[in-house]
Amino acid sequence: MESDTVIRMRTTLHFFLFTIACLAGALPLRGQAPASPVRAEFHTVKASAFEENIETVGSLRANESVTLMAESPRRLAKVLCEEGLAVKAGDLLFQLDDAELQTELREIESRLVLALTNKQRAEGLLPSKAISQQEADVAAAEWRVLEAQKNTKLVQIAKARIVAPFAGRLGVRKASEGSMLSTSLPLIDLHDLSAMKIDFPLPERYAGMIREKQRFTFTVAGLGKVHEGVITVIEPAIDMQTRSLLIRGVCSEPEGLVPGGFADVSIPLTTNASNLLVPTQAIVPSPRGHGVYVVADGKAQFREVVIGIRTDEQVQILRGLAEGDVVATTNLNRLRAGVPVSLVTAP
Repeated sequence: MESDTVIRMRTTLHFFLFTIACLAGALPLRGQAPASPVRAEFHTVKASAFEENIETVGSLRANESVTLMAESPRRLAKVLCEEGLAVKAGDLLFQLDDAELQTELREIESRLVLALTNKQRAEGLLPSKAISQQEADVAAAEWRVLEAQKNTKLVQIAKARIVAPFAGRLGVRKASEGSMLSTSLPLIDLHDLSAMKIDFPLPERYAGMIREKQRFTFTVAGLGKVHEGVITVIEPAIDMQTRSLLIRGVCSEPEGLVPGGFADVSIPLTTNASNLLVPTQAIVPSPRGHGVYVVADGKAQFREVVIGIRTDEQVQILRGLAEGDVVATTNLNRLRAGVPVSLVTAP
């Protein structure tokens, strides 16, 4: 038989374990009142406009930019431009060696004079049947062939003159007089800096919210000024590799901007007034994505939601809530489905 001391020790141990379990909430203490409702601040869901600034990065490009090169392998006879200076459209920049072309042109012109004389003589003799129709046709064809050869040679001579295709500023010259040029050797770069283009990507979820002529702002490292631009082109297809949409804007006041620079772009975006919004702190993670605690009839209900655009303060709800629903925004770690909730106004 167990002694009285052992029985007392066992009884004391059981009581101790029972008390620990009660304090931990595993067992209710005898006579304990039901748990009091969890106090939580709340937000009433309502439709409103949604404002957001989309932040992205872009690259600066000149309004127009081209690298001038020779169209045929020829020697650079004369440089007629200065590096870094502004030029007008049509200004002669480089003259290539065209002496051989000029000689061939004079030869063709001499033959063309004789061919024209033969053609006119044949046309005069044909009515009197002094020559056949075939002979007259041959004389006319020879004249037309030489006329075409002359035009071809004139085009080749024109290509030996490299002119500015548009007004702009020249860059660094990459060839000197006397150089033998190839069709792949760059001569000089020409940039139209009257305006600056800004190319930047946007995530595909914004594809339906961006419009042409929409304004945006951007900054460039090293410059304290905030520049403004207008969206001019929206790529009609989303890039399958990056899942982003390419946007091009134009800044009409490009003072201080340099092509190739890096720009921080900010686009103010306002959606329509039918968006359902909740505070960011109301969103809790769930096995399927996201959810909120909806308070109805004084008790918490967990509801799965699909979210859209998210800012520091608000989250757009695409599916899962209706206008007028009340969601808890505090004490979320104490809420479970069916737990009583006492709604309080945020201070």
